Amino acid sequence: MNPYLPIRKVPLDYNGIGSSAFAVQMQHPETGERLPEWKEAGVVSNSYMLLPNEEVKNAAHQVAEECKIDFVHDKTLFNGRNFVYSMKSNHVAGEVKAGDDVALGMQFWNSYDGSKAFGFAMMLYRLVCTNGMMSKDHFNTYRFKHEPKSENWGDNLEQVVTNINNLVGGTYQLEDFINNLRKLSRTEVTMDVLGDIRHNHLQEIPVGIWGQIVDRFTH
Repeated sequence: MNPYLPIRKVPLDYNGIGSSAFAVQMQHPETGERLPEWKEAGVVSNSYMLLPNEEVKNAAHQVAEECKIDFVHDKTLFNGRNFVYSMKSNHVAGEVKAGDDVALGMQFWNSYDGSKAFGFAMMLYRLVCTNGMMSKDHFNTYRFKHEPKSENWGDNLEQVVTNINNLVGGTYQLEDFINNLRKLSRTEVTMDVLGDIRHNHLQEIPVGIWGQIVDRFTH
């Protein structure tokens, strides 16, 4: 699905009775004999800062251009409502073990249904598998208060860039996170350890038939 289709916010009403909510609609392009049409992507309040995903992507590249290190686009995820734009650097922040480096990355998000406001977070990429890892305990998330086109956007931009550049120089939070990754890589997951995790820490997670079978062998 194209995440960069035109959008609009229109008021909702029922039999002429106005609502405080607004529908967010995406304009889907013409296909064959069907004309372009607007389809609902979500419902938000009037005060919700609705941004086209295109502006979020441009903001991500603007942040990247102001940083001390180079970032390139990695992944774009969009399910019709929620948008995630990830960028990866070649700056090695540390290593879990020999040949297992981690690099800095950043992720921007947006939504058309109000579930995720325009925001940002730093992350680490484990280069052996390119899966980004995020931690609320080690990397702060940031919610933007101003649109990229507003006159206050410069303050938001400066704060985010400063946070990123501080990480480039190394922080105790970053080193602590990498140390935890090293411990995790050295942990041997036996059936006893797996059973402890499943029954003492993940007991609220629902299971299917296969999960029920595995549970019988991990008590």
